[in-house]
Amino acid sequence: MTRHSGNRDGETERRRDVEINSRCLAASLPLLLLLFALIVSVACSRKAQLESAQSAWDSGDYATAAERYEEFLKQNPQGDKTAFARLQAATVCRRDLKQYDRAIQHYLHFIEDFPKSPDLYQARLNLAECYTATQKLREAISEYESALPAAADTKEKRRIRLKIADLYYDLKDLGQAMAEYKKVTDDAAYDELCEKANLQIGGIHLLRDEFDEAIPSYRAVVQYTQDPPLRRTARIRLADCYERTFAYEQAIQTLKETEVDPASPDYIPQRIASIQEQQRQRNISPQATLNWKKK
Repeated sequence: MTRHSGNRDGETERRRDVEINSRCLAASLPLLLLLFALIVSVACSRKAQLESAQSAWDSGDYATAAERYEEFLKQNPQGDKTAFARLQAATVCRRDLKQYDRAIQHYLHFIEDFPKSPDLYQARLNLAECYTATQKLREAISEYESALPAAADTKEKRRIRLKIADLYYDLKDLGQAMAEYKKVTDDAAYDELCEKANLQIGGIHLLRDEFDEAIPSYRAVVQYTQDPPLRRTARIRLADCYERTFAYEQAIQTLKETEVDPASPDYIPQRIASIQEQQRQRNISPQATLNWKKK
């Protein structure tokens, strides 16, 4: 008798629990549906914001595009599309609006907020570009240096190194610029990066009146470049070096081998005549000049 009574009491209690749970679920269902609708509405609103920004960008309304991306970022500082919107805002400010200071802030936020992003490397390069455009050259160097370890291969590292060298050159830090240019050329087969670096190395030596040291860099460009105007420039500078070291015959021969610039067809004959006159005035031969330099 007691056993059956206990079973009935347990069954009654279970039924009561099921009924209570059903009532609670029924009561909370509208709230759950409202919450779901709100989530869907917010997601749709975010999507609409991004689509609106992209539409403005596609139509060439860059100012509106930037504003809409920035409005999205204010409302969604940590959403799943935040990194995308941050880079989009940075790109339109940098590339299309040329508002580099504004772009800098977006790149700084991106680098700080998303340090493991696969886009971090390019973001640092773009940030360095913005710093360069605003004449913040040392900040640009710092960003290029930070990007270097992530460069895909040796050539990419050399390409960034060339940018760093150019920035030091613009800062008139010629010693550091020279060191960076040599990192581009050392142990590297001749290519367009070597070409640019060699021209700059030669130019720095010329600025320092180090004419003998400039000669190998210009010779390399003359020998390997496939660019006729560039070869002409290198030959003329090489002739300058020979002239300044009293190697008049080599200077004259170099100029004779130089392609004539259609815009200045008389330049090379005039230079040759000028060097020949210097040689006559000194009344010395090329061999005597070499002997004089050894004393």
